[in-house]
Amino acid sequence: MNKPIDQADRERFVSELDKNFSVIAAAGSGKTRAITDRIVEIVKSIHARDWLPELVVVAFTNRAADEMQQRARAEVLRARVSLEALTAFNRTFFGTIHSFCVRLLETYGHHLGLPPTFEVIADDEEVWNQFIQQQTTIGRSLSEANRRELLRHVQARALMELGRRTDLSVVDSPEGKCPDADFAAIYRYVAKGPTLQTVPGYKKELKQAEEIWRETEEFVRWPIRYSDAKDFVPLWREAFGPLRSWINQAALCAAAEVQRDYRAYRVERGLLTYDDQIALALELARHREIGRKIRGKSLRIMLDEAQDTDPRQFSLLLELTRPLEATGDWLETKQDSPQPGHFCMVGDFQQSIYRDRADLSKYRRIHETLVETGAAEALKFSVTFRLDIKQLNFVNKTFSEILNAQEDQVAFVELNPRPDVLPGQVLRINLQPADLQPDPRGKVSDARKAAEEARQLGQWLCQNGLEKLRAQTWRDVAILCPRKEWLQTLRRGLRTAGLNVQIQSEKEWKGDSPAYAWLTALLIVMAQPRCSYEIAGLLRELFGISDHDLAV
Repeated sequence: MNKPIDQADRERFVSELDKNFSVIAAAGSGKTRAITDRIVEIVKSIHARDWLPELVVVAFTNRAADEMQQRARAEVLRARVSLEALTAFNRTFFGTIHSFCVRLLETYGHHLGLPPTFEVIADDEEVWNQFIQQQTTIGRSLSEANRRELLRHVQARALMELGRRTDLSVVDSPEGKCPDADFAAIYRYVAKGPTLQTVPGYKKELKQAEEIWRETEEFVRWPIRYSDAKDFVPLWREAFGPLRSWINQAALCAAAEVQRDYRAYRVERGLLTYDDQIALALELARHREIGRKIRGKSLRIMLDEAQDTDPRQFSLLLELTRPLEATGDWLETKQDSPQPGHFCMVGDFQQSIYRDRADLSKYRRIHETLVETGAAEALKFSVTFRLDIKQLNFVNKTFSEILNAQEDQVAFVELNPRPDVLPGQVLRINLQPADLQPDPRGKVSDARKAAEEARQLGQWLCQNGLEKLRAQTWRDVAILCPRKEWLQTLRRGLRTAGLNVQIQSEKEWKGDSPAYAWLTALLIVMAQPRCSYEIAGLLRELFGISDHDLAV
């Protein structure tokens, strides 16, 4: 049987348990299978009893972690390993980075003043309102004169919200007192052309603000610069540059102080946000004695979906896998790298869902740093098992134009076909724009466009049938929707055309209720006795049959 062209890298990842790897895995390349196979290899090794209880498998979601654990368990049971190895496997951690942090905090959190039990809160609005009512001082780390000057330029509530919303570490106070500003060049500027509509009014407002700043102790509202004239903007930047820089530094210093105070307030009450979990766990890892104690457990970490891991989470996982006596932050010192065989991550630059594109650049730098320092070896899984030739060619052509390595975008890595790949097909459905009447504003809403597309798609499917799609039943047909709110619209359009539809979404539908899900599953099994997916779910969740019994 033919092997994938990247088979050598796959085999190394699974079998070389004494090495660290950073794997770049294309979509559909079987990365979950690769991680599962590496876990099974550990279970079958002579080190199973010692390594498995300290093995940490981190996934992006709880659902992904559960799936990983179930797959690994099924493979372990098929391997018929010893009872001792199976017992050790049952102690392996599978979960998200946040659930892993909770475990660390439950064990070591008392060193940071955490109570024995704490509550994780997703909505901190009530706690925040209680905090700001008792927070009487802002900017304690600034001199009294600098604190007063800062509060003349930035409102206290804005500083507090900055501390609440922004991830800040310790920020140094600005050097010296608030600098003066010279606006003479702005006042001398001669407006002409389009600037006649903006600059004169700006000068007048600036003059009034400057008088308040220099002659009173009141809050200063600096006017907004509306002109983008090339000869005016440099004058404005030069005049305000030192003042803005000082205000920014002082504001960040005060906001970092608020952030520390607010976290301490929550910790005292046993209330933690998701960000707290990461920050406090990282504080444990960086603490000389506690970090040494945790590293002494010799954790082995496998990170899935590395591209969606933020920089602080990376720091935490890397710190925990370093040698016992390591000091400093490895990403800064590059000294005492993660121990061989103790850190592996699998990700893909092309699949990142970061909110901040800068975080993607940081992931790339972490990958490069691991490889350049010899802390890990780079592997690449480029073969996708999801696509046949026509779809593969379509994806390679389309995304090579989108992911073009420009403007901080990643470069597209071409996907390769699996062995014995099928021809496949790509159909383009020409949905003709309907004569939709615009609303009073002259626009046609996205919702109406979606409804019309759903109607036309339903008609096309009915007219062309399963043969055109090369499918045997409608159960083999999946339609991906770009927005969750359009799912109901799509269902209505398809049902109007006479097609039965079932929605699958991570959004909380009734199916997330066990009582509803179990009853529905029972009815499905009664109607379709060979539906193995629902049968397995019922036997496990409703009848309490173990994964072991289901597997054998």
